[in-house]
Amino acid sequence: MAEKKFYGMKNDYMFKAVLQSAEDVLKNLVSVLMEIDENDIVSCTIVNTIELGRSVDSKDCVLDVKLLLNENEIIDLEIQVRNEHNWPERSLLYWSRTYDYLKSGQEYSELKKTYHIGILDFTLFKDNPAFYAEYKLLDTKTGYLYTDKLNIRVLDLTKVDEADGNVNPKLIKWARIFRAETMSELEQLAGEEEVLMSMVTHLKELSEDEKIRQQCAARDDYERRLIGEYKRGTREGRESGRLEDIRTIMDTLGLTKEQAMDALKISENERLLIAKQL
Repeated sequence: MAEKKFYGMKNDYMFKAVLQSAEDVLKNLVSVLMEIDENDIVSCTIVNTIELGRSVDSKDCVLDVKLLLNENEIIDLEIQVRNEHNWPERSLLYWSRTYDYLKSGQEYSELKKTYHIGILDFTLFKDNPAFYAEYKLLDTKTGYLYTDKLNIRVLDLTKVDEADGNVNPKLIKWARIFRAETMSELEQLAGEEEVLMSMVTHLKELSEDEKIRQQCAARDDYERRLIGEYKRGTREGRESGRLEDIRTIMDTLGLTKEQAMDALKISENERLLIAKQL
């Protein structure tokens, strides 16, 4: 019998399912991401729960985890494995939607400190890489804080091996947990730590529910389709650009098609594809 596919915490459906099912795991992760003592968490309530196992619309659904911490702060957790090159804009939009919850008659002073925390499996800024970064609204000259209500944090899972000694070891362990590719790897990372063993137990139980597995598979399939479409679009765009370059060189320098491709140092594989279009 074929071994069942492993769906870990990097699958956004499993991510939400585990945190929604295990309050102890949720509190532990939040304490690590928020850099606070777990004993200081009096309450931690997810406000956008879903009916586990029920089908979701992959095209419209973002499986973030929105929660109220100690009745005083709002946190939006979101995991993203694919770089769509729009994370700064997307994170700011989701932060603003989370922050803007005032009802008619409420005062602006009632707005709560709001965090959007992105757990990313890619590096957001190649020229400013960081394992865990926090962004705020500051005076550009003096660094004076404009407000403590706007907080955006980014955890780069790909930088876990580069995290220095100043990083909380618990955050490093959680990053490795998100990156785990097998159940045995996950169990090894959890070790004898009670809350992480609880996380493994809940993940195993959820994995045995066929309806939940179907939703995890649907999210994986959706991600693969998007990646395929992105790569195809990138390839087609590159080929289109190459065609324009070749035609320009042929026209301006009077070169043959082969001479133009030689000048541009186009690979043999690309030549076969481009030649059919010229």
